[in-house]
Amino acid sequence: MKTLTNWPDAPPGRIPGGEPISVSELIQKVQHALADSFGPVLVAGEIADLRRPASGHCYCNLKDATSSLRAVLFEREARRLGFTLENGLRVLALGRVGLYAARGDFQLIVEYLEEAGEGSLRREYERLKKVLQAQGFFDARAKRPLPAWPRRIGIVSSGTGAAVRDVLTVLARRMPLIPVRIAPAQVQGEGAEATLIEALERLNRDETVDVVILTRGGGSLKDFAPFNTEALVRAIRASRAPIVTGIGHEIDETLADLAADLNGITPSGAAERAAPARVEVESRLADWRARLLRQHPKHRLDELGQRLDELATRNRQTIEGIFRESTQRVQIIRVSLTTHGPANRLHLIQRELSHWGERLRIQIPLSRIASGTASLTENRNQLLLHIRIQIDRARDRLERVQGLFQAHDPKLPTRRGFALVRDPSGRIVGEAQGLRPEDALTLEWSDGRAGARVEWIDPLQDSNAAE
Repeated sequence: MKTLTNWPDAPPGRIPGGEPISVSELIQKVQHALADSFGPVLVAGEIADLRRPASGHCYCNLKDATSSLRAVLFEREARRLGFTLENGLRVLALGRVGLYAARGDFQLIVEYLEEAGEGSLRREYERLKKVLQAQGFFDARAKRPLPAWPRRIGIVSSGTGAAVRDVLTVLARRMPLIPVRIAPAQVQGEGAEATLIEALERLNRDETVDVVILTRGGGSLKDFAPFNTEALVRAIRASRAPIVTGIGHEIDETLADLAADLNGITPSGAAERAAPARVEVESRLADWRARLLRQHPKHRLDELGQRLDELATRNRQTIEGIFRESTQRVQIIRVSLTTHGPANRLHLIQRELSHWGERLRIQIPLSRIASGTASLTENRNQLLLHIRIQIDRARDRLERVQGLFQAHDPKLPTRRGFALVRDPSGRIVGEAQGLRPEDALTLEWSDGRAGARVEWIDPLQDSNAAE
């Protein structure tokens, strides 16, 4: 190290460089030089050594792989941040370079700070999501059901990507009979949003497209940027055909997924939801075939024949029940006619009519007696007519019953020349066996009796007996 004592030449009268200046003056000169040399600069880096004292200022280092720069964000600018500062966060810092006079430290005075990379995209995604949700674009009540059997399925995706190949494979496996129309579109990068919207509109102009699959493979949040735009969300809700999305992997979610009528999660899942399964269709066809067979005229004729047999059985049972009931009613009528004859009932009715007529004459004014009497007479005549009809019917029933009794009268044969033979105890003698000569008998005819005595017994041979 060189000193004044070993300077190569004779020591000068003073140190070269002119008049000495103070430290403050030097720092001030450097600050001016930096201000003249640099305007506002935009610096990308990662936050480290973050400190937030009570003053509200934020102090940290901005670093990259090889260097580190002190930075300060004063309290006024810190309050305007829309996110939380933390170590390891990548940011973009806009500010001016300078020196901290107290220590002579080179630093960046930050006037504006934002997240770099996916951080800013995520913040914008959340902001737009809240706005569109408040406007009802994600309302579950606005979701439309998918057709059970679409005439044609539309696909909006990259024409050559893995996602569209997965969708076509699933559709071919589930239901190869449904035709597919592909509307190729750019799925990431600048201009992708416009091509996606144009592809949707193109498929909606095809009246045969009943459902649309909007899909792409996995990627980063930046790759999904076209699917997180307000214009695409509005186009999805304005679509004539219901839309099924299958964007990225299971953990990925876009605004297009939230606005779609159904989120299939992945490209394959979207295809599964959009097309009916062949097995389900075959099962449904089998059910329809069974229903048609059940409704076939021959099957229907067999059912009607069985029904006719059931009705015949029920009718036979009903007729037998009616016959039994009629027999019981005849017995009841017979008893009723015996104890309550028509003449007695007519007498009671006439007496009651006289009683009510007397009450009417007492309680009803004379001006109404005449009309009441006429009405009473008419009612009496109708009642008498009804009674006569009932008596005639009862007489007819009685005559039929008497005919039945007479037909079964045990004395009827005696009127035809036969006689009943009784022993001394009054029992009917039905055969000659058991009689003895000199036995006393009584013979009964329909008009009288006569006594007899057994003189001889001659058993008759049964002509049908075996020889």
